[in-house]
Amino acid sequence: MRTRQSSSKNASRSGAVAAEFALIVPLLSVLLFGVLQFGFAIYTYSAMETAARTGARQIAFGTNVATAEAATRAALPSWVAGAATVNTVADDDGFARLTVSVPGSSAAILSLVPMPDNFTAEVAMPRVNDRGGDDDDDD
Repeated sequence: MRTRQSSSKNASRSGAVAAEFALIVPLLSVLLFGVLQFGFAIYTYSAMETAARTGARQIAFGTNVATAEAATRAALPSWVAGAATVNTVADDDGFARLTVSVPGSSAAILSLVPMPDNFTAEVAMPRVNDRGGDDDDDD
C-alpha cells in the first residue's frame, strides 16, 4: 500500500516551479515584445512605402508638389505622420522621386529593442505627362 507524500516535498516542488517560472517569464516577455516590435517596424516601413508611392504617382501625373506631399502625409499612419519628412526631386530624368523618412523612435512601441535611427522609403515613378502623341487628331 502506498503512503501519501509529505507536504514538505510538495512545498519544495512548488518552490522549484515558482523559481523556474521566474526565470522563464522575463525571457519569454523579451522575445514576445521583440517580435511585436519587429512586426510593428515592418508594418510602419510598408506603410511608408505605400505613402511614398501615392505621392510619387501624383507627381508623375502632374499634380503639384505641395498637394502630393499632403497626400503622402495623409497616407501615413497617424503615429508617424507628424514626425515624417517628405522630400521630392523636382526633375530627375523623367522620373518623379519621393522620399519619406521617419525617426526610428516614432516606429517603436517600447524602447526595449534597439531600432535604427531612421526609416527611409524612396520611390521613383516615370512621369506620364509627356505621352508622346497628339490626342487632338481625329484622322
